[in-house]
Amino acid sequence: MRFFLILSLVTFLSTGMLQSQSPDPVLFTVDGQPVPASEFSYIYAKNNRDDADFTEASLREYLDLYTKFKLKVREAYAMGLDTLPSLQTELAGYRKQLADSYLTDKEITDRLVDEAYKRMQEDVQVAHILIKTNPNVATDTLAAYNKIQAAYKRLQAGEAWDVVVKQTSEDAGSKENGGDIGFITALLPNGFYAFETAAYETAVGKYSAPVHTTLGYHIVKVISKRPARGELDVAHILLRTKADGSDDKAVKARIDDIYKQLQGGAKYEELAKKFSEDKNTAERGGAIGPIVINQYEKSFEDAAFGLANDGDYSAPIHTRLGWHIVKRIRKRPVMTTDQAKRKIETQISRDERITAARQSMVNRIKTEAGYTKDENVYTQFVNAAGDDLQTYRWQVPLVASATLITIGGDKYSNIDFGNYVRNNARTRMGLPKGTPTKDILDKVFNEFVNEKALEFEEKNLSAKYPEFKSLMREYEEGILLFEATKINVWDKASKDTAGLIAFHNAHLNNYMWDERLEVATVKLDSASVNQLATIKKWAAKKPLDVVADKAAKKQIGMTVTRRTYQKDEPLPEGITWAADQKADLPDSTGFVSVEKIIPPTPKTLDEARGYIIADYQDQLEKDWVAALQAKYPVVVHDDVLMSLVKK
Repeated sequence: MRFFLILSLVTFLSTGMLQSQSPDPVLFTVDGQPVPASEFSYIYAKNNRDDADFTEASLREYLDLYTKFKLKVREAYAMGLDTLPSLQTELAGYRKQLADSYLTDKEITDRLVDEAYKRMQEDVQVAHILIKTNPNVATDTLAAYNKIQAAYKRLQAGEAWDVVVKQTSEDAGSKENGGDIGFITALLPNGFYAFETAAYETAVGKYSAPVHTTLGYHIVKVISKRPARGELDVAHILLRTKADGSDDKAVKARIDDIYKQLQGGAKYEELAKKFSEDKNTAERGGAIGPIVINQYEKSFEDAAFGLANDGDYSAPIHTRLGWHIVKRIRKRPVMTTDQAKRKIETQISRDERITAARQSMVNRIKTEAGYTKDENVYTQFVNAAGDDLQTYRWQVPLVASATLITIGGDKYSNIDFGNYVRNNARTRMGLPKGTPTKDILDKVFNEFVNEKALEFEEKNLSAKYPEFKSLMREYEEGILLFEATKINVWDKASKDTAGLIAFHNAHLNNYMWDERLEVATVKLDSASVNQLATIKKWAAKKPLDVVADKAAKKQIGMTVTRRTYQKDEPLPEGITWAADQKADLPDSTGFVSVEKIIPPTPKTLDEARGYIIADYQDQLEKDWVAALQAKYPVVVHDDVLMSLVKK
């Protein structure tokens, strides 16, 4: 929430690059500190958008706002707010978020997004051969690799696909039907990018080379391709059958009868509520919600997506649950290209695909920074590491400290790497048991280098990317502005009771009630209604409070309520804006009476508190700015401002 308040208060943040002029003249100074023309012109254009006409009047108006902003920031620094640990932590968080967008190879990311979007336009029917792996046993992985390679060689030698599948595949659910697992669509779950790539890049009727997923090794065969089915809102009427199918005939007769009722004009939703045995959907007229491929059995999916129009329903179809009549509610609209790509980009940022983009960035950093690795130092470390690397007992080996890698001007020793290995138990102990020491260290070393390369890039972002430096300045100034305004305006206005009272007293005429009408309602209980005429007679001569007391002594059940009406409020029936009026209640249980017209009067502090605080804040803001203008000299170079004017 604080971040968005800062954004709305400052409105000077952007992900774009600052426009630059060469040379870049100084537009104005605040206490001797320069603000270049490029900074001002960019921010002016960004915040005014289509209204940024660069006329002299418009530029001068915005310059006034921007100089006041810079004055407040200057005061925040003078107050030492930039040294507050809480604000430094907050700024560090913003920096990390912003830096992340610079630490991924955008070209690779864009390619992955485009690739995924293109794939989402097609569904691919695939079959596979699966050799499962146990991720905790290194030898198992090797054995599985050898098995899949053997199966691949048999296919390459000309053996029939179905034969090899049946004899080798470890997917019990598909091996008896040629490995067919149906249609898939992008994006597959994390860990299956290689499988997805094989499916989409293999021609119909062909099979892929072996690929690895979190399940094991696969050979993927493409059976067919079709336009993507997308999303469909559907409903169903379900009659369940027993697992052994003993009541299938009877249930089919019942669903056929429901189908005949539909054909006779009965409403689908009413029949679903009455007959459907899916209790989760029956009360909603059978509505399931949106479905995509592979959520339901093939017969159900084919029936749903086979309906041509919204409102169409299927003939009875059978699944393992029983018999269904499926209704198409609506075809979900296809996302626009931009919508789809935003969704894809979000998803792949948490997917293994992003590893490619991140690695591409690391490789570029290493090249630009002059990365070096001392192979001898690394080999000595590997040889000294011991064979208990996959235990918590492992300690950094006693080796002489030596530079292992350099990235730019940063040097990291073999001891630095050893400490990283010791602390990174997740990687070294997460690999299959029995993985050779060198293989473990190679993997951890790659992570070590990647981390240090990204750290190097991150700390040099401001020097490397002017737009990053500018945005970080704007984030910092926004945080400082927020905090300084909170201290000098917002908190003061809400907590300064004496100041609020004084401000209210000095501006009473700004917080006035308009003329108001005070109306009393007299109501008798049911047992006393016959006394209404008597009450009216008393009320004609005495105030209502006196009448109420008299009624109580006579044991007449009577209540009096009062309400004050403003000019824009509807009045009780029979009453107009005038004194000395009475009108019977519509139910004849009492009457309403205008007691008085209240002339315009000032509102109390409590009655107008919200408005008074807002106005007091405005006054404090003006006073604060005036004090800052007196404290810090502002010098505007008018010739530079005029150079920004577009004729």
